Amino acid sequence: MSASPSHFQQKMQNPLKSLGLGKKIGDFLNNTKFLNRSLSWYLTGWRAGIFWGLVALFLPQLLSLSSNFLDPTYFAPNVLLLDAILCGIYVMLALGLNIVVGYAGLLDLGYVAFFVIGSYTVAFATSGIIRNIHSQVVTIPAISFWAAIPLAALIAGFMGVLLGAPTLRLRGDYLAIVTLGFGEIVPIVIKDVPFFYGALGFQVPPAPVINTPFGQVDFGNPLDFSAFYYLTLAVIILIVMFNILLRNSSIGRAWIAIREDELAASASGVNLVRIKLMAFGLGAAIGGIGGVFNGVMTSSISYDQFSFQVSISVLIMIVLGGIGSIPGVILGAILLRFIDVYVISTISTMLQTNIALANPANPFHFLVSFNLNTTKFLIFGLILLLMIILRPQGIVPNKRRQLELQGVGLAPEELSVVGEIEREESGASAPPDSVEGLGDI
Repeated sequence: MSASPSHFQQKMQNPLKSLGLGKKIGDFLNNTKFLNRSLSWYLTGWRAGIFWGLVALFLPQLLSLSSNFLDPTYFAPNVLLLDAILCGIYVMLALGLNIVVGYAGLLDLGYVAFFVIGSYTVAFATSGIIRNIHSQVVTIPAISFWAAIPLAALIAGFMGVLLGAPTLRLRGDYLAIVTLGFGEIVPIVIKDVPFFYGALGFQVPPAPVINTPFGQVDFGNPLDFSAFYYLTLAVIILIVMFNILLRNSSIGRAWIAIREDELAASASGVNLVRIKLMAFGLGAAIGGIGGVFNGVMTSSISYDQFSFQVSISVLIMIVLGGIGSIPGVILGAILLRFIDVYVISTISTMLQTNIALANPANPFHFLVSFNLNTTKFLIFGLILLLMIILRPQGIVPNKRRQLELQGVGLAPEELSVVGEIEREESGASAPPDSVEGLGDI
């Protein structure tokens, strides 16, 4: 028997249908030909992955070429490459949080805590300097940047398991509140405990220089971020492969079972304790790796860099791109960082330098002193609201989640408990094919 979407799901899809945006864009991509192929063929599947992978691989060279015809004041290749690295760090965070939220369905609002742990781990481990409880500087054996990466992942993963242990019985809003508290506690501890240098912050040693058969490679060269960019790209590729293997493994299927119905998953033999702790631990470990790259890239860290807004930003990236979708999460992270760094700042600059608005008689003169950067989370909230209304499955949705939102695989509403209650209240009789329909289901 063919399933039909519920009334609520149909209402959720109506705004997009009424606008006709999806159909117009789809028709354009399908009808526009290039080398006897439609544009939609090039923008889907493995072909899109290869194309964007090549763009990422040759991005430093493309930025160098762009300097020949773009104003270097606003489009300096090295500055754009730095922005690409910082965007890559957020891609790592989004991929890590996607394990917890997208796969296991556990809402984590304190993900910034693992970002903090990774940053401070690489700071202490590579510098060999800490402070004890008496605020005295103590020298410890320093380790290399390469050893700090797995160390930070291990420590952050352990803290993720500690966070997950007391939340095993919590769901929904209660789980979000506990994780939110954990995310707020960690930066406060760093601020108030002298061991972490408090508000003074901490200087992180630069990335190392290595010798290769092709010459010396300086990952910490501030005049050329190409080496560190390729290192970031390589780690992202490894994290993506790790996510794909997890998603297709028995662990990934157990996470999806928990996300869909925790009680049914438990009745089917899924060990809820072990599977949930693995989700928290592995997601936190990836967040710790992102913290390592953030600490080395920014060279100076302090507690005020790790606010609650970081967790919210990463969560919005996942919802924007598509919960549970690896390509969607990556696209969501890139889009939100682009809006944050370039779009909002550009609009603010245009408003502040507009000659017409500078006239005090202009009724919109107040926009001259209005800085959109102070209200960017209001803008992010509006973007999130529009996505939930117009495209709840995300820009590049996970196929399974897209089918769920479309109602594919659901029983007809007249055969559901709600339909039975409505029939009893109205006094109507059951549909004649209900028994047969139940057999089909």
